Amino acid sequence: MISKEQFITDLKELLETDSDITLDTDLLEINEWGSLSAVEFLVMIEDRYGIKAEPFSVAEAVFVEDLYNIVSKA
Repeated sequence: MISKEQFITDLKELLETDSDITLDTDLLEINEWGSLSAVEFLVMIEDRYGIKAEPFSVAEAVFVEDLYNIVSKA
């Protein structure tokens, strides 16, 4: 399983941001997060972690922790 720290590092790299992101961060507070980055997130977790997730689960995510849970439960 991917560590929380590595997950956040990978997410920040995907979003190309240096913003302070934690598991408690609301996705709406991340300026770089949007529908395109949600699709890129799906691609990233499949490429890096070998995980296929349902697009609706990503669309329903509110916090970074929700995204992490998608990865950790797979």
